[in-house]
Amino acid sequence: MIRASFLMLFLLLLITTTVCTLVSPANAEDIPKFTNVTDQEGLNNSIRLGHTAAWGDYNVDGYLDIVMSSTQNIFRRMPQRRTIKGGATHTEQSADRSFYLYAGHKDNKFRDVSGHSGFADVGVKSVSWADYDNDGFPDLVVGTIMAGKPPILYKNVDGFSFLDVSEKSGLTKHGATVNHLLWSDFDADGYVDLFQASSGGVLLYHNNGNGTFSEVSKSAGLGDLRKAYGAVWFDADNDGDQDLFVASGGKNHFFRNNGKSKLSDATEAAGLAGEPTWRSAAACAGDYNGDGFIDLYVSNIGKAKRNALYKNNKDGTFTDVTWQTKTGDAGDGRTCAWVDFDADGKLDLLSTNHIQPTKLYRNMGRGTFVNVADDAGVDTVRDVFAATWGDYDRDGFIDVFFNGHDGTALLRNGGNKNNSLTLLLTGDGIKSNKSAIGARVSVTTAAGVQVREVSGGRGCCEQDMLPLYFGMGDETTADIDVTWPSGKKCVFKGISVAESNELAIREIKCEINDLS
Repeated sequence: MIRASFLMLFLLLLITTTVCTLVSPANAEDIPKFTNVTDQEGLNNSIRLGHTAAWGDYNVDGYLDIVMSSTQNIFRRMPQRRTIKGGATHTEQSADRSFYLYAGHKDNKFRDVSGHSGFADVGVKSVSWADYDNDGFPDLVVGTIMAGKPPILYKNVDGFSFLDVSEKSGLTKHGATVNHLLWSDFDADGYVDLFQASSGGVLLYHNNGNGTFSEVSKSAGLGDLRKAYGAVWFDADNDGDQDLFVASGGKNHFFRNNGKSKLSDATEAAGLAGEPTWRSAAACAGDYNGDGFIDLYVSNIGKAKRNALYKNNKDGTFTDVTWQTKTGDAGDGRTCAWVDFDADGKLDLLSTNHIQPTKLYRNMGRGTFVNVADDAGVDTVRDVFAATWGDYDRDGFIDVFFNGHDGTALLRNGGNKNNSLTLLLTGDGIKSNKSAIGARVSVTTAAGVQVREVSGGRGCCEQDMLPLYFGMGDETTADIDVTWPSGKKCVFKGISVAESNELAIREIKCEINDLS
């Protein structure tokens, strides 16, 4: 009896040790360490009550620029009365801004160019970059904190400044406060369309291709949604069309793209409704298990008690695998992002919270994740609304900028191995939008297949850099397959992979060039 009990105890210890070996980040020394370089790189570190941020190359010089917002200075800007010499009073306005544009340079330093950007200095909740008119310069759409106000569309004037063309373009429909704005060419006509999630519902603006937009929400099949907090577009069924997930209060919504400018509600059939107590604040999409089908993560807040990871079953349905993958977090969610932060070829998951620490779930393979936020140095930044990823210093490691109620932080990735591919895609501007939003890239190596899509926005209210980032691990060659929004395919075989490869791929003539 004693011998049997000893044997059972031995087996239990063996199983426990094996499980810990599989899922524990035992090799903490190989986890990239992030360093706060906000002040060092010249970014504003005094922002509080921040909300949104996005990387983009507005001046097309090859270096990432960034926009960010704060609502703190909206209140500071109230007239302040102070006593001056002689007892008189003077009324003055605060010089602090609420909306910033910083230009990046090859010395990795950022310059504040907000003053001559042309941007109105208003409180902003959401931003997204895309070349809506296919002229070669990325434009910016902005959702403000002003209740009922339409989005502001800023046209990029040859990479120097921006012009408000909202009225001229037809973005004039008033409604509830804008929570999230995203670009997606949902009808694949070569021009990006604009989706708006707000506390009063959703709006879908079709790009007419002549500088104007038409609101087509109901005719496209979206119906009357209420309390939309966030959204993400992705090709869920690999049919070449962008499908839509909307993060809402109570029941979430999933719309399958049927082509021909039509979306159909497939929420129940796909298994993505969520739970009645959920208040879903954000969503992000990525192929975490490398099966070629994009999966979905949903950040919840309030009574939810957990977030949710949905595995794509490849048949139009999804399965909640949160418990198995241990990615539920605290149900205190602000935003999320899929990113290969350690460049090992597997997508990892960032999850931020209102009060709880930020989590960085490292993908250990075989459907398991381990939180390494403490080892990586990202757990101390809390209450983050926007977490935008981009390789701002072009060293092959992907960095992150945080913006939230506690302030901002640019965290530089100090990884050990920058064996990676960064791919800058440019559509033909005729059948595919110039920003290549919606384009899908597969990178195949001996280790497997990685899939990414160029995204017009995700999470709570932010957008990552448009170039796609692939960690290559120990691989030295890769095949690259690009499927453009037009349906055209470009295939490149046996591409050599070295440290921090940067490649430009153009739809016209399927050109590929080295940018390193």
